[in-house]
Amino acid sequence: MKRLFLLLCLIVPLTSFGAPQEYKFIWNFKKGELFTVDKYTDQTIIKNGQIVRQREIRDYVALVPILQNGSKYLLKGRYYSYQRPLHTDSAFQLNEVYNLNFYMDNRGFYTVPEEYIMPTIRDIPVFPDKMIEPGFMWQQKGLEIMEFKPPVPVPVEVNYQFVGMDDKKLSFPTAKIVFNYLLNHVTQIRYTDIPYKFVGSSYSTLWYDVKKELPHYIENVYDIGFIYPDGTVIQYKGELKGYYNKRQAVADKEKEKEKIIDNFKKEDKELDVKKSEEGVVVQFGDIYFEYNSHTLTEEAKEKLDNIGKVLQKYKDYPVIMKGHTDNIGSQSFNMKLSEQRAKSVLDYLLEKNYLDPKQGSYKGYGKENPIADNRTEEGRKKNRRVEIIIIPE
Repeated sequence: MKRLFLLLCLIVPLTSFGAPQEYKFIWNFKKGELFTVDKYTDQTIIKNGQIVRQREIRDYVALVPILQNGSKYLLKGRYYSYQRPLHTDSAFQLNEVYNLNFYMDNRGFYTVPEEYIMPTIRDIPVFPDKMIEPGFMWQQKGLEIMEFKPPVPVPVEVNYQFVGMDDKKLSFPTAKIVFNYLLNHVTQIRYTDIPYKFVGSSYSTLWYDVKKELPHYIENVYDIGFIYPDGTVIQYKGELKGYYNKRQAVADKEKEKEKIIDNFKKEDKELDVKKSEEGVVVQFGDIYFEYNSHTLTEEAKEKLDNIGKVLQKYKDYPVIMKGHTDNIGSQSFNMKLSEQRAKSVLDYLLEKNYLDPKQGSYKGYGKENPIADNRTEEGRKKNRRVEIIIIPE
């Protein structure tokens, strides 16, 4: 279960002589800036009272304001979902990449086209349309979209309080807001494979950097239960910590891709590197692994050293290792091999400090995405590959 909400607001203090200091909270976006949200969640999944899975989830969101229409902004970007075993330092495995395309006004209300599932948490937080002082409380309706087919919208009533300024949690003064809501929703239409009832709670605390005029940090604890028609209960319990930032977005992504390709070619003219819609793709072929193995050859390590020297120049960009195989062998064998090879490439780049751990992820696709004819040996050779994808933002 992925839970995405955006918290990128500006705090404007307003004071008057002899009165408590007041603030007005608005969402402030500027064209040309990239807003990022980076969240880490320790999650436990419980089925009928028994723990079935524990994992760390990372959610990374990158958004660029494209258009402003009055108080509304058109926001576009990507949402990356990763996971790894709980309490480990292993590399993150990529789960999914979603495109984001929605409007949001300066109070926090969303307008999301039906074809987009993300953001799954909408109209949270929404701020009052007036100045408020510490201690002020308000309520506002929000919405959680549960990821099923079809998606299930779950309305919630969110309770907010502006606690005041806090100079203890962080090393600088911040404004502190707490908010929470309960879930208790029964669907009107019942499907055998979709929960009919959603129950639980979510409690959040936000700290905002007043000088930088954007949120700095969030903590969230949630406990959500899904109840199915056959009586099965699946519970998701999580503790989240999230970080926010902004920087200049890449003005011309096509020119940036060309620049990245030129840098790779300068380092190693034999590299197979090209542009794609997603970013820049470096093809890392089957010859760099032992036969039917994910063990890197010495030649592979030399090639990765050349690749890594270029990657060091792009510490702000996500880098994904995508493993692929030919169609010889079972689906399970090919899927495992493709994941292992992609992870081997990422592990080497991390070990040599060519990549920041927050940049890199891996995913195996098995035989799903061939680029050549699997009926020929030459085609199968091309299909056995790891793609190193650099995504300029």
